[in-house]
Amino acid sequence: MNLLKLILVILTILSLAGKAESQKKDALLYYQQGESALDAQSYKTALAHLNECLRLDPYFMEAYYLRAQARESLGDAKGALTDFSIYLDKMPQNTEALFSMAQLRYQFGQWAMAREDFLKLLSAPQGETKSVFFAVDKESGSPIVTTQSNMTASILNFLGLVDTKMKEYKRAILYLDSAISLDPKNPEFFVNRGWARQEMFDTLKATNDYQKALELNPEGSLARHNLAVLSARKGNLKAVQKLLDEAIERSPEDAHFYVARAINFTAQGDLQKALADYSSAIQFDNTNADSWFRRGLTNVQLKDLNGALSDYTESIKLKDDNEKVWLQRGNLMMQMNRVNDAIEDYTIAITHQPEFGLAYYQRAIANHRLGKMNEACEDLKQAENFKVKIDEKMKSGICK
Repeated sequence: MNLLKLILVILTILSLAGKAESQKKDALLYYQQGESALDAQSYKTALAHLNECLRLDPYFMEAYYLRAQARESLGDAKGALTDFSIYLDKMPQNTEALFSMAQLRYQFGQWAMAREDFLKLLSAPQGETKSVFFAVDKESGSPIVTTQSNMTASILNFLGLVDTKMKEYKRAILYLDSAISLDPKNPEFFVNRGWARQEMFDTLKATNDYQKALELNPEGSLARHNLAVLSARKGNLKAVQKLLDEAIERSPEDAHFYVARAINFTAQGDLQKALADYSSAIQFDNTNADSWFRRGLTNVQLKDLNGALSDYTESIKLKDDNEKVWLQRGNLMMQMNRVNDAIEDYTIAITHQPEFGLAYYQRAIANHRLGKMNEACEDLKQAENFKVKIDEKMKSGICK
């Protein structure tokens, strides 16, 4: 290499080094701006600054941590989980980030991974923190949890919740016993232990836990809701309604309580009140496919077929893989003499659940109505294969 070429190479290297250094300085500036915006709760601005920071310097680990917090605050739980994972891969000692990621994994239903994270937190040293975390629900009189305020009890509580989700009820109760021994005045822990016991059908102990939670926090609507569920199991519909009335009075915008009371009204035969409660539930949360489906069922009973069709269709838009909704909409299409549409809905139900005997049976009836005897016969045979009892006269009449 001659001298001129060597000089050019050196100048190129210096130029690239200078550019890289400039980018790092710019990345730090964007990081600081993102941090300031995050402190000011300007989450969209923080996200924009941190995106630019990471574009300039993809190895700026602290920016991933801040961006995870911004994304979580903006409701982008999936994006936050990704950023926490990237950050913790390089900075596994940060317990605040690990706690946040564990909660997100719990919310996403990643029970085994969440459990592993919470177990790591149990053995991790607890340092100082400025971060504030919120409990899963707000049954507690003071629902704010920090890594300084009895963090061990909070972690044990989460482990109890995870194990309940994983149907490891005995282990869940042991964790929740430990959480309660550390913080015996936290009503949320009693509610969660009551839930684990309820899942084990230990009604007496579950009831005691919910009642203790209400003693500690008389405004606890979830405890009332769960007591109502236990009363419903006993067939005490009046007690159920009283508890749900109180829950709704304390949490008038919680859709779940309206759905629960609507189910109770249906059991009592008061369909108009059930319809009103389903409508209230949808008003406060129109993203729950089950609420639309249940209101559709109620509208069918009230002979409002167009209203039912609208409700079933909305439920399908929100969650299109529930074979029971497709079956019921198919049945409704039959009532409305839209037989071809009914067959289409029954077929979709079978696609989602290939062993759905009742859908084969209903499609057989629809095909029979159209005079498609071979198709109807095949569907009857399939229905019979999947444990649907078929009247022999009907079968002999169709399968000639």
